[in-house]
Amino acid sequence: MLLAVVLAVVVIGNQFGGKVEGRTQGGGGKEELVNAATGSGRRNIYDRNFMELAVSFQRSSLYVRPLELEDPEIVAREVAKILEVDEKIILLALKGERSFVWLGRDIPREKALRIAELNLKGMYRINQVQRFYPGNQLAAHVLGFLKDEQGLAGVEFYYDSVLRGGGVYEPKLAAAGVNKKIAEGSDSASLILTLDIHLQNILEQKLKGLMANTGSKSGVAVLMAPNTGEIIGLASLPDYDPNRFWEFSAEAHRNRAIDNILDLGVMDRLFQAAAVMENMIAQGKNRMPENDAGTETEAVQRTSWNAVQDGRYISAEGVDFAQILSEPSDFNAFADRIGLTAKGEIDLPEALFASKNVHVDSANKNAGIQAPLSKLAKSMLPPMDKDAVLTATPLALLSSFCRLINGGQVMIPHVLRGVWQGEQLWDVPVRQRIGEFVVRPAVSAAMRSEMKKVAGAERDDFIIESLRQKDFAPPAQAKTTGAKGAQSAKESGANTVPVQPGMESILLGMAPVEDPEIAIIVVLDGAHIDPLAKSPVRNIAEEMMAQVRTSLRNKVIPPTGKELAVRERGYYKKMAMIQANATLPAALAQGPQSLVMPNVLGLSGRKALQTLQPYGVRLQIAGSGQVSSQYPLAGTVIRGAEHGVLHLKAMQ
Repeated sequence: MLLAVVLAVVVIGNQFGGKVEGRTQGGGGKEELVNAATGSGRRNIYDRNFMELAVSFQRSSLYVRPLELEDPEIVAREVAKILEVDEKIILLALKGERSFVWLGRDIPREKALRIAELNLKGMYRINQVQRFYPGNQLAAHVLGFLKDEQGLAGVEFYYDSVLRGGGVYEPKLAAAGVNKKIAEGSDSASLILTLDIHLQNILEQKLKGLMANTGSKSGVAVLMAPNTGEIIGLASLPDYDPNRFWEFSAEAHRNRAIDNILDLGVMDRLFQAAAVMENMIAQGKNRMPENDAGTETEAVQRTSWNAVQDGRYISAEGVDFAQILSEPSDFNAFADRIGLTAKGEIDLPEALFASKNVHVDSANKNAGIQAPLSKLAKSMLPPMDKDAVLTATPLALLSSFCRLINGGQVMIPHVLRGVWQGEQLWDVPVRQRIGEFVVRPAVSAAMRSEMKKVAGAERDDFIIESLRQKDFAPPAQAKTTGAKGAQSAKESGANTVPVQPGMESILLGMAPVEDPEIAIIVVLDGAHIDPLAKSPVRNIAEEMMAQVRTSLRNKVIPPTGKELAVRERGYYKKMAMIQANATLPAALAQGPQSLVMPNVLGLSGRKALQTLQPYGVRLQIAGSGQVSSQYPLAGTVIRGAEHGVLHLKAMQ
């Protein structure tokens, strides 16, 4: 029995990732209740302006073994004062038949420290780190979340070992020159992200408003610096709150910026034009040739939306970029080089889906508007395949667009800017290979020149949009919706207003055209957008790019330790307030001790024992492997000492 008690103490300590301390042993001190951001433990995550995105606090849980108590009355009286609960309730629990009683779970560090200083025999304390995300849903898909102090998504997962002190495995972190303790894992460090949390908040709010106005099912918006690949803002909606991640569905947890696969539709003409231009420049031509003299050309009407084929539209900027399709193998090589065929490399958990992003779809034949080319240009093109359909993730599309406009530089999107510990800040080098280009600089310059012509002399930004009606029905079966339906209804004198079908909307933008500082992508799925009206998406791009350009010029000085301490005390109070309003008090204040049986199905035998040890259940284990069934069932109220059974079996 004595051995069982010792093992129980060790197991509980392992479960919570902290120390279990008996007051009779004189263990524990103030340093164990120090904020993990400035002491040991999981460190914080900050934005590019050193604003907290994720913070850690040491919290404690207290329990007693009644048989070890010398004077239960004294324990009940002293603990009741500090926890501000009824002394009689605690005393009743201490004099019960249980061999294990919780006094308080997740107790604020100040109260835990005061109780620990009493040095009461038979009382034990468990220290664990509690993670708090001050912005709640803000940047959730970048940050991720924790469970059992293990990062399971976002940056919390990708850089888990650095944050908790498990060593450095990412090559670019090693190249940053972090100290030996961080590199080897004997110390942890905070992370500085490329995000600007102020701009992130604006981006998310604007995207939410846009989705509400268009009735969209989901939305994505990403802001990126073209020259460096820094992600300034990344919004994926619907989102979730990392503080309560278990309350949200797997669909809400999905980062659509790296998971969704887009059918680019007519947006691919931008990259087709670049491929053609590269062929021409390779043969000594520095720009797209003018039309041959005397060649008859059809005047093209440019409106907010221009029908390219049934159910597909392009904004006025896309009309001038010819829909010229290269031989699939040739264009695939160009798409590979520029990054369209990748899922979008980034230092976040890998996308859930994989697909061949450039493929042939015989069901979609592009027979739309084409800007005429000269005979010379046509002679330089390989045979055209008009059945090619381009697909990519939102991040891959934006990254390829950035490489197309940044001079063709090799650039990798990323969200980590630096590693921070105390007064030392290590900048993470941008993965940019000088002298290597995905496209010729002349091609990039020529494309920007064409974009400037399209945008007009009065503007210094460029924006191009496309619409694709999903599940488009043939004209004979289609309802009177969209541009053709509206015109038909008008001619027939019908009074019914056509309902706009669900659209997939894609916007790409950058500013300024001459030397791009920022690029943006906005994607809406299931949006109700009228192709006869002005785009509702354009405003968000124009406003966000202007704000980012102003914000990026601001220089930020890292805060002092005193400033951080003041801010973190504020976050601690905010966390305590949220918990007080959302849950019952952690302390024992509800009559006789009672616990709810947790769900341990699927856990290993050892992990199940660790989880159930504090519940006072006498366990019988049958089999080996993972828990396949349990008794009592999850959710059962446990009162007093109870017997439990776990059946284990090997699982594939």
